[in-house]
Amino acid sequence: MLFTLCGQAQQKASKQNQKKSSLLLKKGLEKAEEGNLDAAVSFFNQSIELNPLNESSLLSLADLMYQMKSYDSTIGLIQKIILLNPSQEKPLIIPLLTSFLGIGDFARAKSTVHAARLKTYLDTGVASNYERLIEFSSKVSEKNLMQGLKIENLGSSINTKFSEYFPSVSSDDTMIIVTRRIEQGTNEDFFSSVWRNNQWQSALPLQGKINTPFNEGGQKISSNGKTMVFTGCNYPDGYGSCDLYFTINVEGRWTERLNFGNPVNTSYWESAPCLSSDMKSLYFSSNRPGGFGGMDLYVSHYLGNQQWSQPQNLGPSINTAGDEMFPFFHFDNASFYFTSNGWKTIGGSDIFVSRLVGGQFTVPVNLGYPINTIDNESGLVVNASGKLAYFSSDRYGGFGQMDIYQFNLPEEVQAFPVKIQEKIILNNIHFETAKWELKMDAEPSLVLLTEFLLKNPAVHIQINGHTDNIGNESDNTMLSTQRAKSVVDYLIAKGIDSKRLAYKGFGSLQPIAENQSEVGRAKNRRTEMVILSNE
Repeated sequence: MLFTLCGQAQQKASKQNQKKSSLLLKKGLEKAEEGNLDAAVSFFNQSIELNPLNESSLLSLADLMYQMKSYDSTIGLIQKIILLNPSQEKPLIIPLLTSFLGIGDFARAKSTVHAARLKTYLDTGVASNYERLIEFSSKVSEKNLMQGLKIENLGSSINTKFSEYFPSVSSDDTMIIVTRRIEQGTNEDFFSSVWRNNQWQSALPLQGKINTPFNEGGQKISSNGKTMVFTGCNYPDGYGSCDLYFTINVEGRWTERLNFGNPVNTSYWESAPCLSSDMKSLYFSSNRPGGFGGMDLYVSHYLGNQQWSQPQNLGPSINTAGDEMFPFFHFDNASFYFTSNGWKTIGGSDIFVSRLVGGQFTVPVNLGYPINTIDNESGLVVNASGKLAYFSSDRYGGFGQMDIYQFNLPEEVQAFPVKIQEKIILNNIHFETAKWELKMDAEPSLVLLTEFLLKNPAVHIQINGHTDNIGNESDNTMLSTQRAKSVVDYLIAKGIDSKRLAYKGFGSLQPIAENQSEVGRAKNRRTEMVILSNE
């Protein structure tokens, strides 16, 4: 028991009711010991109904509510217990504080710490730690609370009594894939659901050859929806206990897995892969030697011919002495989300966002309450528009242990920050050789750009086209100009005023990488957006 059962019944109830209440309390304790928590709650409530001031029953129920993360109920029960027996305030001060933090009531948490200091219920060090946590939690959560940010459980079509986590969504928001831990063991499989009739349908085992008797998890769908990268553990072809794999979607079914191979996979633990929108960079978590802590985030770049570069640690701007996991690099090629317990958190593990600016990651920002709580949040992904986010959490109120939730991303952490003259590469806008017609896989980036312009009606932009150095410069300039114009024509067709749009082709005159390799040339063949003004 988390709470000390030192209270005595003070109810002036009939002896018969007191006896029945005691028997129900005993049955509740037996059910709690068996792990049947719902039955235990029922017996405790019946006991209290017969003897409302039975301190032992109140303490037992409060203890169970606290374990089940029912923080509102815990607060009410503890307050009632303290009224009955003020001597219980000191041993119950930590659960009370934690429960206030659990519901995001930082004001009452602060006043509780202050009162505990005055009564010397907490030593100075513990009180100071709580005060720092409350101050930090309030600060990072203030904007979310002011904006009335709403977190929604995806419901029983996705979530079950088991654990669901690691959501990934297709670029058109019509399919979601989650990892589900079956029963109470370690077996994990993929389940998918489609959006139909304005709701998610019941999640079913993923079609294809991916689910096995081993463990699959930590998946991400590529921006074009055709590739899925994931973690596979204890596979016979693995380099270590957990490796990174990929699979291709062929006519609605996922093909047999392929191992990324060495040097991506090692004899250590690799997990939670994520591809950049151009599918040229692979981000993942690993506990290999040479990191800053337990699990660190790494990136490997595609070299061609199914070969990947030696992974690079993302460095101290992202990694800490703790664990950094579950990276997600948004389609805007700038917004980088990940989970950490090493940066300052509200609870166990929290979700953070960093920006890739000029090749460097900015200082990570904690997304704050109610996205992050005193419990554990992880695996955030954002849809192509940059507005809707999905993540997993073991907070109170779910269907099982970990559930999938969604929320509208606060504007300050959405994609495409408005910065004048900043060049933003529009990933996935590719063209056939010597052609300028837009391909189907450009749609996610174009949708994102269109929504950005609709959301920011004062913004004027220029689309820049670039090529590699193959061919003569005159042809390259013409080709890059036509490709930039194709993007502008798309935006005009979607209702963007042509007066807000400009375009220009630069041929091969502004490379961002060397042209001696296919990898470098691929980086140089790009389409950029430049924000000209915001007035």
